[in-house]
Amino acid sequence: MTAAVLMTGTLALSGCTGEASATDTPGASGSSSVSGGASSGPGATPVVSGSPSASSPSAGSPSTSPTPSADPRPTAGSAKGPARNLPKPTMPAAAKQKTEAGLRAYAGYWVQALSYAYENNDTKPVRSVSNKECVDCISLYDSIDTNVPAGGWAAGGKLSNHLQLRDGFVPDINGQYVVIVRIDQAPYVTYTSSGKIASRSSGVNDLFFLLAIEYRGTSWSLINYDPVKS
Repeated sequence: MTAAVLMTGTLALSGCTGEASATDTPGASGSSSVSGGASSGPGATPVVSGSPSASSPSAGSPSTSPTPSADPRPTAGSAKGPARNLPKPTMPAAAKQKTEAGLRAYAGYWVQALSYAYENNDTKPVRSVSNKECVDCISLYDSIDTNVPAGGWAAGGKLSNHLQLRDGFVPDINGQYVVIVRIDQAPYVTYTSSGKIASRSSGVNDLFFLLAIEYRGTSWSLINYDPVKS
């Protein structure tokens, strides 16, 4: 399956970057001066005015306002701005074991990481658990990275899934295990840096994929995936 299939409606591409800002509002600083006057005549002593010195704070000057802290709550992307503080998916310990439960856990994590890539425009987690031999995978991840306009953001695109092992926990002739994944994707919109809509997808239900997964060394790795008709 090529990434082009996903880009044309099978799976919308999305990605969001977190952004939050806070502005310091300094208080008005008081000004003061020191004036030196001299009386006439020899030996006259300079007279200092009663105003505060330049190094002393002005009486009654307002203090600097504290910097407001950014909202730490996870916030999905929307027309108002990009996603913020979305938690990165965590690889479950079971997903590293060469067992049926481990295979299912890995496949589930891969979908979660792919969903995170769409929602947050960050493909690093899903790339880290995919084999570099999976050319279609790399093309898909690259398209996610470049789909959002420069300076813009994405909203939506969350994935949900249902997993099923095609042949149970039995490898094929290549030593790979095949997992059937049914995926739904929420509506997805990309925005330009000025907040205008760049692309829109209404979402999609009941996408089916065959994931070819292999256990190498001490972990599972996605080798290939192919679309199938429901």
